[in-house]
Amino acid sequence: MDTIYDKVPVIIPALNPDNRIFIFIKSLQEKGFDRIVVVDDGSERESAKEIFDKLPEYDVTVIGYDHTKGKGCALKSGLSYVYVNMPSCVGVVTADYDGRQNADAVALVADKLLEGKQFVLGKRDLANSNISKGMRRGYKLTQYVFRILYTKEIKDIQTGLRGIALSLIPEFLEIRGKRYEYEPKMIVEAVRHDIPIEQVDAGVIHPIDTGDSTIQISENYRTFADSFRISVALFMNFLEYALVSITATIVDFILFYLLSEFVFADMDLSICVFLSTVCARAVSATLTFSVNRRVVFKSDNNLARTIVLYYILAAFIMLCSAELVTLFVYLFGGNKTFTKLFVDLCLFFLSYQIQQRVIFKKK
Repeated sequence: MDTIYDKVPVIIPALNPDNRIFIFIKSLQEKGFDRIVVVDDGSERESAKEIFDKLPEYDVTVIGYDHTKGKGCALKSGLSYVYVNMPSCVGVVTADYDGRQNADAVALVADKLLEGKQFVLGKRDLANSNISKGMRRGYKLTQYVFRILYTKEIKDIQTGLRGIALSLIPEFLEIRGKRYEYEPKMIVEAVRHDIPIEQVDAGVIHPIDTGDSTIQISENYRTFADSFRISVALFMNFLEYALVSITATIVDFILFYLLSEFVFADMDLSICVFLSTVCARAVSATLTFSVNRRVVFKSDNNLARTIVLYYILAAFIMLCSAELVTLFVYLFGGNKTFTKLFVDLCLFFLSYQIQQRVIFKKK
């Protein structure tokens, strides 16, 4: 007879696990999960090797590799294994074994997959969990940064409890990332592809207590290095956009100088400035469009429609800049240059959001 969750396997990445993994697996099996895949992320402790040797006795599939590569690689290995060997499943749940999630929370995520949801996040109650204030602040800051950059509120960016529909696995396997930055990149990819994200309450973090001294502190998470990787993962898209914009501005300035000094120099001043500005802006705008489309936003939307929308936006931003600078100087006075700097910076963020959410939005 089929168990309740026979179409939803669970992937557990593990580096040098301790006896808590047996407790977690048993609780999952009691809940109805009988397809559990544990990924050995290159564990080196002898005690861990003994645990992995014992796991098959619990009807658990164990896969892995010889050297530590990071949680992202472990998750990819598990996702790839499920996609190839369990094609009849509706999706997969990823979870940590150390008590950051429990079997009830895993079941909630699995239920959403069985209902037809594509991407599910188990949001933990971080405010009431037994974690340090520094870690809690870090989670909160990450949440705010994500909301600003991607206009989407995700309560727990770094939760390891996720439900992923089978159809999404090939796309998620293409995401770059070897360590903890892979998990927030999943969410970024989902937002950019307009994949609906379902968030369910995973409760308070209760570390599993085995009652003995086998508990090991994770060696996999490097506080500074991995926190930096996660920050870069969230900002990377925006940083690429900013770099392209800065490069285009430099190109625009150089072309304007060359055209105004050598090509149109003999013409009337107003005509010289106008032609130099238009030609330089046309080249820099085309460069920005091409790089943003192919590199920054990786869009394959209809080219003609995208070009029209992009140049409408460029004209709109240029008009807003001129009108707002004039209005602010008229109302509040002040230097025109500094006013323009403030206005253009605000419009820069606005343009980024419109390009990401409308023009280059991935389907």
